[in-house]
Order: sequence, then structure tokens, then C-alpha cells
Amino acid sequence: MSRRLDDTDRALLRALSTDGRRTLRALAKDVELSEPAVRERIQRLERDQVITGYRAAVAPESVDAATAAFIALRFGPGEDVRSTVDEALRREPRVLEAHQVAGDDCYLIKVRVASTGELADLLDRIRAIPPIQSTGTTIVLRTIFERPLLAGDAERTHGDGPAPGANGG
Repeated sequence: MSRRLDDTDRALLRALSTDGRRTLRALAKDVELSEPAVRERIQRLERDQVITGYRAAVAPESVDAATAAFIALRFGPGEDVRSTVDEALRREPRVLEAHQVAGDDCYLIKVRVASTGELADLLDRIRAIPPIQSTGTTIVLRTIFERPLLAGDAERTHGDGPAPGANGG
């Protein structure tokens, strides 16, 4: 990133993280700038890889992924070991996130599958990755909320209501 984000950049990011399809006109109104100025800022945020893409929010149950789980992975030390695990996890389409963590576990991954039976099959594949020594699984019973990055920023920093665009208009 070539420069620090200002309040206007953050307002645009909050609005886009809540609704990536907002029009330039609506964004310009939210931040009180012209449409060309907003377009230029968004292009700069994309070029600087602050904005890394635009995605559709998909209901997991509609794509046979209603069961979510977090799996803690343990394996031995070494960059080559981690590289082997990284490559295997990237090839597994049901692994949505993989995080290196501090503590007893090495990685914490988030998966989504159709059923507990499919989760069992996925665990068998993960446990078959040669460096994996052990796993611990927590099945999600109910998702309370999932928040896009920065969507709650306005409430935390200003306490004066929803982020720009949070009203869906």
C-alpha cells in the first residue's frame, strides 16, 4: 500500500464490505465526494491491493455446505512440513480458511460440508496428510453472525450508527 488510509477510504471500504454492489453515485453521496473522485479512490484501493476482490455472499445450505466446523491441526516443525500441509489444504475445496496459530496447535482451519458424514470423510483425508500428527474438531451448531471486515468499524469508532451503506440503500 502506497499511503495510509484516511477516513474517506475507510468509509468507502465499510460501505463496499457491507454491499459490494453499491453504485458510485451512492458511494459518492455517502462520502460527499464526486463520482470521479470516488472512482479514483476505489481504483487506487484496488491497485494497492487493499480491495482484493468482490464476492457474492452465498447461503451455505443452498450449496450443500450447511455443516461448518473448525479443525485444529498439529504437526511437526519445519518449513518443508508446513509447505506440505499448505499445499494439501489448498487442494481441498471444503477448506475455506487456514490459519497458523500460536499455542499447542499449529493450524486452525474452517471447513463447510453437507453433513457430518462428509465431515468424517474430510477428516480422514486431512489426517492422511503425512505430517499431520493429530486433529481436534469443533462442529458449529449455529452461526450467530459472520461480519465482513470493517462492517462494524463505524459503531466501534464513532458510536453514531451504522456504517455507510448498512441500510442497504
